[in-house]
Amino acid sequence: MFSTFDSINVVDDGPFSFPDHEVQLYIRRLDLIDPVYGGNKWFKLKYNLLKAKQKGFTKLISFGGAYSNHIAALARAGKMSGFETVGIIRGENTSINNKTLKTAALDGMKLVFCDRERYRRKNESGFLSEFLPNHNEYYIIPEGGSNYEGMLGCAEIISQADPIFDVVTVSCGTGTTAAGILTSLQPHQQLIGFSVLKDRGSIEENILRLVGNNIVAEWHLEHDFHFGGYAKKTTELLSFIEEFGAKYKIQIEPVYTAKMFFGLLTLIHSGYFKKGTKILAIHTGGLQYIE
Repeated sequence: MFSTFDSINVVDDGPFSFPDHEVQLYIRRLDLIDPVYGGNKWFKLKYNLLKAKQKGFTKLISFGGAYSNHIAALARAGKMSGFETVGIIRGENTSINNKTLKTAALDGMKLVFCDRERYRRKNESGFLSEFLPNHNEYYIIPEGGSNYEGMLGCAEIISQADPIFDVVTVSCGTGTTAAGILTSLQPHQQLIGFSVLKDRGSIEENILRLVGNNIVAEWHLEHDFHFGGYAKKTTELLSFIEEFGAKYKIQIEPVYTAKMFFGLLTLIHSGYFKKGTKILAIHTGGLQYIE
């Protein structure tokens, strides 16, 4: 197992003050772990790879779209840990030209492309046998690292020093990162997740499936800042990314982090938070595909 899983140095930026609202914002820079295998994907992969190693697997397989942070991270982490990797990619093989899949291929990942209709059946019995006759030799990691091991790793995003924060915020796709964070929060704390999906309810369901009754903190998801749905973006969002980078000297991307920060700053400026609130916003990375 590569040594990065043994120790990392997580940096917080801030406080960024909002005097008109008497709120302080800190940003946990998971993006600084590594541009490819860092961010929340580092935490999601940690215990999946440890479990694969413990069970004697030498091959890993997972799923994702053409710009998947998870696919890029898995390919790099697998290479560094001595695993063979296969990615079942949603879409046509013309997408091999993008930076994400080029990087994954250079890191040794075998890319297998699957049309969207067939991809919807990825969790069905027999699906993998259509692509890999020897699929039983592979340790399977679900799309996005969304399983118990992924949640277990994400619980470590929160440290023993973090009870000083009143609110923790994170962007949500599957909800696995939010679930892990929830298991580490104290009763006086609140988690706000910002959904990047247009549909309502699926993320909450996945969070509850993962954490069960292991929640003591308050939490909810904001559903008004998805900008049209997953990977959708508008000129307003792109302008915000540019302005945010110029003001805070922090790069964010349009799929996850920009939507969270847009929503969070909207809430701050609307007076949503009571005076004296200390907020910890999780920068989950996802910058690997930015040219």
